[in-house]
Amino acid sequence: MVARRIVFAIGATALCGAMAADFAGVAGRAIGWNPLGLVEVVQLFVVAAISCSLVIATLEGAHAAVHMLTARLSPRMAQVLERLSNLCGALLFGGLATGAAWMLGDTWPLDERTDVLGLPVAPERIIAIFALAWISLIFLAAVFRRPAEAGIHADRA
Repeated sequence: MVARRIVFAIGATALCGAMAADFAGVAGRAIGWNPLGLVEVVQLFVVAAISCSLVIATLEGAHAAVHMLTARLSPRMAQVLERLSNLCGALLFGGLATGAAWMLGDTWPLDERTDVLGLPVAPERIIAIFALAWISLIFLAAVFRRPAEAGIHADRA
């Protein structure tokens, strides 16, 4: 899937950016140069990397799950619980996206910026909102998939 590759490339680039900025800070302090504001740069990169990794994990169905209960249930009941779990995931991430959007709306007129470099905070929030909303939609789509397409318990259906 093209979207998965693009998200992976963005996340990998962001992670490399975070590591490079962090390395520059550590190496700079070791040689007597104290670069100010690198923590803010690392934070921007980390928000992008985490957002991308959450989207990829959701696309791949790779979130942590414990199957102690569902492994002992009938395939039908396991499918019902899987749909319920996906609905809970959609509601959780939808709620997080809504809360982050609300916070962005409240702070947008204030032109909120970081302390040292004065970078705008809004782009970080927009990245997070987009990722959270996308994850919510992925979970919501999983609620309505046929059991053979749904994932975890498809082999027992």
